[in-house]
Amino acid sequence: MGAGVATQIGIERPELVRKLILASPAYSRDGFHPGLLDGIENVKPEDLAGSPWQEEYARIAPRPEDWSTLVAKTTQHDREFVGWSDEAIRSIRAPTLIIVGDSDIVRPEHAVELFRLLGGGVAGDLVGLPRSQLAVLPGTTHETLMHRAEWLVSMIDAFLDAPMPVAR
Repeated sequence: MGAGVATQIGIERPELVRKLILASPAYSRDGFHPGLLDGIENVKPEDLAGSPWQEEYARIAPRPEDWSTLVAKTTQHDREFVGWSDEAIRSIRAPTLIIVGDSDIVRPEHAVELFRLLGGGVAGDLVGLPRSQLAVLPGTTHETLMHRAEWLVSMIDAFLDAPMPVAR
């Protein structure tokens, strides 16, 4: 849900955002693989017992006993998620790094669509690099993305340390 929060801030409060990094971002429901949300919407807390998410929540949450509340709110969000219009996405001015696994819950072609809406997909050698960047990590799922730290740190550091692109 972090990519969704960052996207919303990039749209509504652009003055707060210098650069965006979106991991596994879906800007609309059709960004997910068909049927995926059907399964997620019906998840119960006990379905995730012992999962990495539940274990991490239990480790860091100030109230681990609220796990079922988190799952209920997350599934409600999944049921109600509509996304953003193409125009809203195009309004994001911050340089954006989009990261997705090639076997993620978000379809790779959706990540490419988002990349294009943010100015990507151009012949950079002819017109210059766009303000957005796309990283598709091979052999990577939504869950294993976090195990790609070596790749992620190198990409994220380079993106954040790069000078701001010149507006065109």
